[in-house]
Amino acid sequence: MLDNKRKPLDEHNVATIIGPGTKVKGEVHSKGTIRIEGEVEGRVECEDSIVVHESGHLKADLIAAQIIISGTVEGNTFAHERIEITNQAKVVGNITAPRISIAEGVIFEGQCTMKAPGQVQPPKREGANLSVVGGQQAQQQKAAS
Repeated sequence: MLDNKRKPLDEHNVATIIGPGTKVKGEVHSKGTIRIEGEVEGRVECEDSIVVHESGHLKADLIAAQIIISGTVEGNTFAHERIEITNQAKVVGNITAPRISIAEGVIFEGQCTMKAPGQVQPPKREGANLSVVGGQQAQQQKAAS
């Protein structure tokens, strides 16, 4: 997903917004930054940044280069570069990244793992999903076993 020639991360250049009052169930994939202000249940993957706003409520695994959490996340969080958890956040689940910042006042229940870039692997995918790539949506079904 990432290489040494990659452009700098930009959490302010948002490609996809899941707004307040919006509920998504399944998988979300994006090349650009995703800002989540609504609810997501499932899995969110991004090549750039995932920003969980104070109003965001996720029951999902998060995988991205950079993850900034100010809302509520129930699930495992994996970042290739860094995780930042602000003082408004609540995180229940394991976090893994080379660099992790947790503000004072955060509610955090889980394990924290910090290893050098490239030494940890994100969790595997499961189930049917909803993909958002470059702002377009497509239903995908998992092949029957």
